[in-house]
Amino acid sequence: MRALIVTTVVSLLVVACAFEDPDSLTGRRARGGAGGADEASAGGATPGADPTQPGSCKEGLAHPGFADVDFVGDRKPGAIGADRRRVKPYSALRSEFQRALGAAPAGLATSVAAYGDVPPRWYQEPTAGAVSLYTTYTLAFTTCYETMTASTYAEAPTAASASAECAKMQRRSWQRSATPDETRACADLAVDLADEPSPRRRWAHACASIMTSVGFTTY
Repeated sequence: MRALIVTTVVSLLVVACAFEDPDSLTGRRARGGAGGADEASAGGATPGADPTQPGSCKEGLAHPGFADVDFVGDRKPGAIGADRRRVKPYSALRSEFQRALGAAPAGLATSVAAYGDVPPRWYQEPTAGAVSLYTTYTLAFTTCYETMTASTYAEAPTAASASAECAKMQRRSWQRSATPDETRACADLAVDLADEPSPRRRWAHACASIMTSVGFTTY
């Protein structure tokens, strides 16, 4: 009898899941698969399609203007996420350095020209260049060196210690966990700087490389 009750309950759960709203956050994940024809016709994901390309999301409503003409009808759809990775403006760097390293670079105030700071009540999309990236690396190296006072950084980095510390620094600076390849690149840099006699400076170079990457310099 108990086995019959358990079987009945499981069957009801399976049936309930089969009729869940496919647009629900807790619904089925098989978008555009079996039973997903309605979603595909409504602008949902197409099996095997690139999710970053146009057509993988439902389109918005039309915006008719004069003569009932959609004034955005000729706008070309862009890839999803193409408007991300915008360079952080100079005005955000002080708080970002403070968040990631616990201190803002002392020379940041005198480096405004390297970042092309915009006057008040004006707007200009910030861009990155060789000068701003070199300035960021220099400021980051100095601040990393000054804040790396723990005993860990008094020892020369090894493959194990560099991987562990790089992963921590990347998580703190980028606000996300790094991929194994990203952590390996940082660790390799710290270990390969064998011609640098100061272990603390080797750690600072690894730290500065993280602070100059797109994970920190862009949104």
